[in-house]
Amino acid sequence: MAKVKVRLYGVIRLKTGMSVFETEAETLNELQKRIPGVTPKEAKDLIVLVNGEKAGRRYQLKTGDEIVLMSPAGGG
Repeated sequence: MAKVKVRLYGVIRLKTGMSVFETEAETLNELQKRIPGVTPKEAKDLIVLVNGEKAGRRYQLKTGDEIVLMSPAGGG
């Protein structure tokens, strides 16, 4: 398991009430299940960056990776 830092932005930040947390996970897919107060369905729609670059859900996390999770832009 990799120990990673997760930063939250947008609506997801408001929903969780936190801007950053640390956790352990092997993949981004697994990480989605560890976001406090967020269902896997909600997590599926988030924009994900690993160390500043877009990454697929099966990306193998490494200790020290910094993950950014953002809610997609919306509006009307």
